Amino acid sequence: MKKLQGISASPGLVMGPIYRLRHGIAGLTRVVELPIHEQALFDAAVILAKDEILQMEEKNDGPQRDILMFQRVMLEDYSLLEQIKECIAQGMGAARAVEHVGKEYAAMIEAIDDEYLSQRSIDVLDVCRRVVKILDGESRMPPQIEHPSILVSDRIYPSDLIGIDKSKILGIATSAGSVQSHAAIMARIMGIPSIIQLGADILNCDDRQFIILDAYHAQVTLNPNEQAIEQAQMHMVHQDRSRNLLLGLKHQPCITKDGTSVTLFANCSSAQDVRQAIELGADGVGLLRSEFLIAGDHVPGEEEQYLHYRQCLSVAEGKPITVCTFDIGEDRKLEGLDDPIHYSALGLRGIRFQLAHPNLFLNQIRALLRAAVYGNLRVIFPLITSPADWEEALELVDLAKRQLRQEGVPFCDEVPIGAMIEVPSAALLADEILGNRCDFVNIGTNDLIQYTYAADRQDSRMSSYFTGWPRAVSRLIDMVVQAARYYKIPVYACGVNASDPDTAERYIRQGVTGLSLESGCLMQIKAHLLDVDLVPRS
Repeated sequence: MKKLQGISASPGLVMGPIYRLRHGIAGLTRVVELPIHEQALFDAAVILAKDEILQMEEKNDGPQRDILMFQRVMLEDYSLLEQIKECIAQGMGAARAVEHVGKEYAAMIEAIDDEYLSQRSIDVLDVCRRVVKILDGESRMPPQIEHPSILVSDRIYPSDLIGIDKSKILGIATSAGSVQSHAAIMARIMGIPSIIQLGADILNCDDRQFIILDAYHAQVTLNPNEQAIEQAQMHMVHQDRSRNLLLGLKHQPCITKDGTSVTLFANCSSAQDVRQAIELGADGVGLLRSEFLIAGDHVPGEEEQYLHYRQCLSVAEGKPITVCTFDIGEDRKLEGLDDPIHYSALGLRGIRFQLAHPNLFLNQIRALLRAAVYGNLRVIFPLITSPADWEEALELVDLAKRQLRQEGVPFCDEVPIGAMIEVPSAALLADEILGNRCDFVNIGTNDLIQYTYAADRQDSRMSSYFTGWPRAVSRLIDMVVQAARYYKIPVYACGVNASDPDTAERYIRQGVTGLSLESGCLMQIKAHLLDVDLVPRS
C-alpha cells in the first residue's frame, strides 16, 4: 500500500479501478509534401474539425458548450491561422506547424496573470490536437470505458470529459494540473472527486489497478489493504448522508447562530452557469465574467452583449446578477482595436484596459444598462487601483447614459455599480473610492494576495501564499471593511480560498457581509456558517 499526496480540485471520496488516458505520440509516419499541398490539407482539416466540434456543441450545454464554442472560434482566429500558414510556407508540414504554433500560442495564454483565463491554453492545445489527429489520420472518438473507473493521466483535456460517458467516471487523478483548469471546474460542476499534482508516480499505475481517491484530503492510496477499504466504505456512507443533508439547505437562509445574515453568491461565466447556481441555492451571481464572451479575436458588439446579459437575467429568477466588465489580457490583436494588447500583470489589466479603449467600454456599459431593464443587474469594475480610475470609469457610465437618453433607447438609470478591490493601493484608498457613488465592493482575494506578497499565482512554488490565512492581506481587508461600514455598503469576498469553510468563517468574522464562490461549494459553506456563533461568550 502506497499513498500519494496532491491538491484537491473537487471534493469527494471514491474507490475503484484505474482507466489510464494516454494521449499518445503523434506524427510517427508523416510525409511532408509541397507547401501548397500542406496548406490545402490544413484548410480541409480545419473545416472538418469545426464541423466535429459544432456537432458536439449541439449535444451539450452549459460550460461544455461554452468550451466547445471557444475551441471552434479559435479555428477562425486570424493570428493563429496566419502563424500556421507562415510555418507551412517555410516548408514545415501542416501537422507539425499546428503543433508548433499551438504550443507557442498556448504558452502565451498560459502566461496571463489570471488563473482561470490562463487555463484557456488547454483549449488551444485541445483544438490543435484535434486538427493534428485529422491530419495524421487518427481517430477522434472518445475512449470507450466499459466499467466505472477513476481516470488517470498527466492532464485532462476538455474533449476528454465531454466525450466520455459521465456515468463511467468515478473520479479523476492527474500528475499535474490546476484547480482552475476546465477539467477541474467541470469535475466540480459534475460532482466528480478530483485530485491534481500527484506527481509522476500516479502515471506508473496499470490499467484496472484498484485505488482509493480521497479528494477531501487530496490523497490517493495505491493497492489499499482490507482495512483501508473498509474505512473508505464507512466514510463513503457518511459522505452520501452529508450530501443529502446539504441539498436540504438550498432554500434555507444563511444566518449564523447569533443572527448574522450572510449572502452566498456564485461565480459564473454563462447563462447555463447562472441557471445551475440558482438551482443549487445561490442567492444570486456575485461575479459573471463577461470576458468569456470574447472568443478568438472577436469582441462582441453592443447588441450581442445585450442579448447575452438578458439571457442570464431571464434564468436568474429575479436574483441579482453582478457582471464584471471585461478584464482582458490576451497578447494579440483583437477585432476592432487598432493596437495589439501586450499583456503584463502590471500593465493594461482590468479597468486600465477599458479606460484605454473607451469605445469598447461604452459598448459594454450601454448593453448592460439596456439589459438591466429586464432584471436585477449590477455592474462591477475589475482591478480598480486608485480613485482616479474609479472616477474616470463613472464618467464613462454617465456618458453612456446620456447617449442612450438622447437616442431614446430604454435603459435602467439606477444600476448599482461596484468596485473590485484586488490591489493594495485600492485597499489603502478604499475610503476615497467607496465614498464616491460606490454601491458595493468585492474583494478579489486571489489578486490581492498576489500583489501584496509579490507571489505569482501561476508559479506552483508560491502556492503557500494562497492557502491558510495571509495576515498582510487580512489587514488590507480590514481597511476595506471599515470603509464599507462607514458608507453603509455591502462588502463581499471572492477567491479560491473563500471556498474553504474555516477561511470563509474568518472573512465573515472580519466583517465581510457575503461571499462569491463556485456554485458547487455553496451548500458546504452554508452548512458551516449556520453552525457559527460570531458573538464571543464570556
